[in-house]
Amino acid sequence: MKKLIYKINQYLLENYPIIWNTKLVWVLSSTLILHILFFIFGFLAITNPKILHEYGAKSIFFENGTIFISIILSTLILVTWLIFLFKNNAFKSFYPTSRVKLFKQFLIYLIITFFSTTFYISYNFGVKSYISSKYDDERIEKEIIISNSASLFFSEKITDYTINQRRYPHPFNTLYCETISKGIHTDNDSLFLSFLDFKYRFYTLYKKKGTLDQGFKDSTYKGFVYHKTQDSVRTYFYKDSLFDISSFVQTNSPSYFNYSKIFYQSSDDKLAYDVIEYNYTNQLYEYEYEYDNYSYQQDFNENQELWNKQGYDLLKRNNSDEIKQILADFLMVSDTYEIRHNLTADEWFKMVYHPNDNFELKHLIRTAPKETIQFADTEPKTAIDTFYKNHITDYYLDNNALHYVFDNIKEIKASNPLQESIHFFIWFSFFFSSLIFMFRVTGLKALLFTVISSGILTVFVTLLTVLFSYITKFNDNNSGYFVSYLTLILGAIILSIPIFYSKKLKKLVVAICLNMSISGFILYVFLIITIISLHQSDACVGNYSFDFNNKDCFNLMGSLGVNWSYVLFIINLLFIYFYSGVIKNWKALPEG
Repeated sequence: MKKLIYKINQYLLENYPIIWNTKLVWVLSSTLILHILFFIFGFLAITNPKILHEYGAKSIFFENGTIFISIILSTLILVTWLIFLFKNNAFKSFYPTSRVKLFKQFLIYLIITFFSTTFYISYNFGVKSYISSKYDDERIEKEIIISNSASLFFSEKITDYTINQRRYPHPFNTLYCETISKGIHTDNDSLFLSFLDFKYRFYTLYKKKGTLDQGFKDSTYKGFVYHKTQDSVRTYFYKDSLFDISSFVQTNSPSYFNYSKIFYQSSDDKLAYDVIEYNYTNQLYEYEYEYDNYSYQQDFNENQELWNKQGYDLLKRNNSDEIKQILADFLMVSDTYEIRHNLTADEWFKMVYHPNDNFELKHLIRTAPKETIQFADTEPKTAIDTFYKNHITDYYLDNNALHYVFDNIKEIKASNPLQESIHFFIWFSFFFSSLIFMFRVTGLKALLFTVISSGILTVFVTLLTVLFSYITKFNDNNSGYFVSYLTLILGAIILSIPIFYSKKLKKLVVAICLNMSISGFILYVFLIITIISLHQSDACVGNYSFDFNNKDCFNLMGSLGVNWSYVLFIINLLFIYFYSGVIKNWKALPEG
């Protein structure tokens, strides 16, 4: 093995001295092996489906401590590499060099840093590969359909089954249900449906079309119940007249016929999500119940009519075998993902199947075991408390965990680890490589003085900005432009010194400006783009603004958005290439 390594080193030394000097082959070989290992670790990271039960399984790289292993390995690789790299500095030893050779060295530093720090990407590609191979789209869509069908019988929240949730059949889809407490006085107490602590009253609606803010600013539009928005037109809906719904209602008690939700809406669901936004400031009563698994809020949208119809039609068919099969299929899905529950299809079926009683809600199912729920045995204080206590069972089903499973699978399969993290890694690699390059070229003394000088300049600019703001009475517009142009002028001076005044100033002073130019040129370009964009936004909207994504105002920054990162990176590489000639000329200057 030693003979092979020796022969490879000799060959590289004779034919590719820069690659030999920078140890590129050995570092990339080591990191390649580690990238393969991290891919394997990622592939095996979510073999236990319980990991998918919590929100954000995509971030398992950070959650299970792999990030610390990655940081330690990256640090060891870079430190070891730098030890060998600094053993032989051809530039310092006055070996012949050129602009191209200097640029090649910088590129190699960049490549080595990038591959030594991007184990996160390999790990997450491993996670994505496992999820994509284990849970194909057809299987997941089938399981979502099964879960949505069974969600009708989850029996978790009382208010999912009360009459105010009903949206099918007609006329429920055209009415607005006002829900108030029995203890609150109203001007008209007629046409109420009652259930324990709540009273329900239905209204027909009429509508007005207006602009986005008329409902809140124009008095003729106030008092709306809810509004829908399409493009720039907002339609406001208002209570018209009371509607006697009693002839359409078989029972005032909670019933599975009233359920109008969907458990999981996938991206391929044909039921588009059209939100109806309620005017909560206009509600007579807003109630939030503190008991476990129970809450009340008005949250209808147009799709609920379609979701309600699916459950309604299933119950109307009254096919006991079909309902039992839906429950059995769902429990099979739950068992596949190791979802916590203590249900069987037969026991669950007995709790929900009551066709002679209009499929009323007679049993409530917990989302966790009774012993794990805080205040599970709290004494009832109201009629709804009593209803809950009388109907709650010891059965439980952690359906939230299954929802997270589908969320995590969808999110991981849709992710692109390279695209999501590439910007961080390329810029970290650039600035770290610049630091090594500056040390190799100018030495430790110049590098330390560069850090000190940068801090002094930052304090100087800050103090001048504060003084200017005080003089202009803290006008954000003027202060923003002042600090931008002051930094622009200082940057121009720093960039020009190594190019035009290298022979007129001390070599150390030029070295400091050289280092600032290497690390700060791209920030200088970004500053120019920002100033141009600020002027464009200022001319468009009439005030100083950092909102570069305004669709009504074109500006340079918003034209490319995050893609500016790639453009600036390429500009930076071109700058380093051409600036390498300036570095070479500086090195040739006499000392003192």
